[in-house]
Amino acid sequence: MTRAKTILAVILLVFFAACSALAYDIAAVVEDTEAGGRFDVYHWWTAGGEKEAIDTAIAVFESRYPNLEVVSNAVPGGAGGSMVMKVQVLALTGNSPESFQAHPGLEIEPYDDAGMLYDLTDLWEYAGLSGRIHPRVAQFSQFDGRYLLIPIGIHKNNVIWYNMHLFKEYDVEVPEQPLTWERFMALCAELKEKLPEGKYPLDLGDRRGWPATHAFETIMIGTDPQIYEDFINGQATQEQIELILERFKEFLSYVAPDHSARLWYEAAGRLVAGDYAMYLQGSWMQAYFTSLGWKYGEDYGVITAPGTYNYFGAAIDGFVVPASSPSVENGLRWAYMVSDPELQIEFSKAKESISPYIDTPTDIYDPLTLMFSQELNSEDVIVYPSFTHGTALPWMASTDLHSRISDFATTSNPDVPRYARLITQSLNEAGVKGEWKIVQ
Repeated sequence: MTRAKTILAVILLVFFAACSALAYDIAAVVEDTEAGGRFDVYHWWTAGGEKEAIDTAIAVFESRYPNLEVVSNAVPGGAGGSMVMKVQVLALTGNSPESFQAHPGLEIEPYDDAGMLYDLTDLWEYAGLSGRIHPRVAQFSQFDGRYLLIPIGIHKNNVIWYNMHLFKEYDVEVPEQPLTWERFMALCAELKEKLPEGKYPLDLGDRRGWPATHAFETIMIGTDPQIYEDFINGQATQEQIELILERFKEFLSYVAPDHSARLWYEAAGRLVAGDYAMYLQGSWMQAYFTSLGWKYGEDYGVITAPGTYNYFGAAIDGFVVPASSPSVENGLRWAYMVSDPELQIEFSKAKESISPYIDTPTDIYDPLTLMFSQELNSEDVIVYPSFTHGTALPWMASTDLHSRISDFATTSNPDVPRYARLITQSLNEAGVKGEWKIVQ
């Protein structure tokens, strides 16, 4: 544990040690549909499609608990980074939310170290989640043998989105899959040659930083899964990271030069406008496109990112319950409802995400979400944990990584060996020692 992380844990322990010992009768709490009061839920869904999805989930929750006043608090930023800082401030001022969005895995480690989170193992048992959770993501659900988070949705990370109209207008052929890195770079070069001034093959939309890390992550798994495994286990060498950064640098040479001026969904909007031909992002893009009236197969298409044809990068969203909020009971009610079959149906349709629960009917999915769901279910596909989206690296390490990668992506002609050294040093200083197994 780093010094900063140790200090944070000690401070938060003062606030949460007493509260974490409390235990509630889960059945009595969940079944009290007459419960009243105020319920604050924090999330990072602000873009088109995302906001509609969380509003849909809240509507189902309110139908179950009509006397609760639900306050939806959006923390812009995506990928969870801004949420961590917001929750820390709220906790230290005695205003901890009843529930907030998080990713399973190492992102929630600082909260757990501080005794901040309510142990949801009893709720898992009450709701029968061990028998309902999708088997391909079950490995990401436990934390030191306990359940601290209830999953609400799954997205695929390693996707290239492309503007079909732009490809047709400039007579560019969509490459067949599986797509190699060399073929993808040739495609970018062809687009750069054919597109007029002011239009670009790619964009990054990394004003918040994390989309650059997302691209770095996807290039890494597509280059060599062994490097990815070594990286999240804290064993990657400087030479390995140099290889990834060289490819990332080549990728960046085709990206719009003002990429850091936009948020991810603003970049997606420019893809719709025809300013960019392609965008490497997760499947949360889909709901945003729908909100703009764009249709899969008519306006846009998808390609699995180069080198990742038999891989599925899992970004898993969920909610945790702080042990010191004004109403832990209401937090538990929300956590329970997150897994409710009716809420899952309505939320998954609105978010165009994959349900984490196998009892959610697949006929609710649109064709693209169904395709992603089938990939997740395929025995030929390897599901890997995302370090951009909280699961595979400790929060302190991923935060520093975002900073390093953001600096690399916004530097003209970045020094690859220097940044590779900084990144490997950062992982070593954070004490990253994972036990992940990616390579079969």
